[in-house]
Amino acid sequence: MQDLTDIYYFVQVVELGSFTDASKALGVAKSQLSFRVARLEASLGVRLIQRTTRRSHVSEIGRRYYEQCRLLLAAAEQTQRVIDDAQAAPRGRIHVACPVLFAQLLLAPILVDFLRQHPDVQIDLDICHHQVDVIAGGYDIAFRVRDSIKDSSLIMRSYGMDPQMLVASPDLLRRQGQPLQPIDLKRLSSVGVINADGRHFWHLQASDGRTQQIEHHPSLVSDDLQVLYQAVIGGVGMAQLPQFVCHGPIAEGRLIPLLPAWSLPAGNVHAVYPSRHGHTPALRSFIEFVAQHMPQVLRRTQLGVLAENVQPVVQESLLAG
Repeated sequence: MQDLTDIYYFVQVVELGSFTDASKALGVAKSQLSFRVARLEASLGVRLIQRTTRRSHVSEIGRRYYEQCRLLLAAAEQTQRVIDDAQAAPRGRIHVACPVLFAQLLLAPILVDFLRQHPDVQIDLDICHHQVDVIAGGYDIAFRVRDSIKDSSLIMRSYGMDPQMLVASPDLLRRQGQPLQPIDLKRLSSVGVINADGRHFWHLQASDGRTQQIEHHPSLVSDDLQVLYQAVIGGVGMAQLPQFVCHGPIAEGRLIPLLPAWSLPAGNVHAVYPSRHGHTPALRSFIEFVAQHMPQVLRRTQLGVLAENVQPVVQESLLAG
């Protein structure tokens, strides 16, 4: 195995045209350069640079060897950069997209802890009321809750499944009746998430494996979870909402779960980003930090235990509109 320093000196001599010029550029004695190149030649068993008392020139095999050495040094530099990046302290800006309730109930406590530990990182958090185009929007990472992932061009990091619930306000149930069976859902007003084909279904499964698919016709559709939440609280219609959103309002009697013997497909809590490679130390640290802490936050919210003071603030903002 040849010494990379010997190879580097050889490449510099070739590119700068002479031992004299390479010596001046590198700050290395000409005799030292000559010794290192001669040692490289001896290890290879070939003459790379032909020398006379007045001039030197690169041999044909030396020219071909030089081209390969350039590639080798470039690869070695890239390898060192990987180590340097890994050891570098996270710093710089991260551009994040996130739905409003996800940010308030799940991401906020994680962001606080992350920024305390990494004071040289800045986060631009865009609260998005629709599913953003991560690449076109210039985002480093976006958080979502979906029952399926359709964009194969993005890398996904999943943090767990969040159960979904069918809920309605007491006022709506007083006016339209409490459903006892899935078919009863047809008589209830509803609100729902926008989808491409314009049709809306509740996909229900009983504990014994039976399934029911109930079509409904929402009076309001939106890709903003906060809007749907407020519509349900206000008695506009029933809806399918994440369990972490419903715990507090159910405990306070402002929402009532429907058909508890039937379950809905869980939402996948995940992040998406454009590539597995080329992450800055700041982004790489953030991705790993969220992956470490998000499952714990999800478990807490599913048990109805939110971070101190978060739930009252969120509910106040929702009611204030």
